Amino acid sequence: MLATLEEVIGPYLNDLSDNEKQTYHALIKHQEDIPNLSLAQMAERIYTSKSSLLRFIQKLGFKGVSDFKYSLDWSLPYAEAGQVDFDLGETVQGIDSMLTKGLLMDFNELVKSSSTIYLCASSESQYILMELFSYLLLKKGYPSSRLRISSASELTTAVFKRLSSQSLVVFFSANAKSSAVREALCSLKKREISTMLITEHSSEGLKGEVKLLLAMNFPSHLSGISSLRLGLSSLFINRLVEKAL
Repeated sequence: MLATLEEVIGPYLNDLSDNEKQTYHALIKHQEDIPNLSLAQMAERIYTSKSSLLRFIQKLGFKGVSDFKYSLDWSLPYAEAGQVDFDLGETVQGIDSMLTKGLLMDFNELVKSSSTIYLCASSESQYILMELFSYLLLKKGYPSSRLRISSASELTTAVFKRLSSQSLVVFFSANAKSSAVREALCSLKKREISTMLITEHSSEGLKGEVKLLLAMNFPSHLSGISSLRLGLSSLFINRLVEKAL
């Protein structure tokens, strides 16, 4: 599942300068051409400098222009959301109903009691959510470290070995079926290190594997639409951090 630029930029929109907002709208205007353009060609097309465009791309959490071009869906019609029965107010209310008082208190306690916070994701779409979560935590005064997790990653293994009992590890996974995620959860549980899982689907089995399970069980007629799934997940994360911290 690939996100659109509109979905990725949503949480950052109010923090953009006027020039950055112009860059954003220019990219949307030329979205179909973006995957075929170099950084220089892209900058020329939207009437900005290469350095300004690169800074904008990196501000959104992408490493560089290749990551930016190929991690996003530039062909998906932006009108797709209007083709379904979608009410933003009802959706926000639905998300708030998921975020119960007990869940928010547990989240608050885990974050505030942790000496270090590590965020882990195993796919591009989940990495985008992880970047958003990291940004929102930092705004609240809680820095975090981010990892791309895989079974074969020596870096992940080395970092996990150094974790203390006061660490918190937050995993982002669409369905928690990744072997790398499940192995890591099992290993950390044995060492009594607190873990949190943010996923699209809950199950009774998952609840016993993590300290806190945050499952975004959205209505099926919305979650099945690719252009909405990441946006809904981003909204869930925004509401979670704002209400809990």
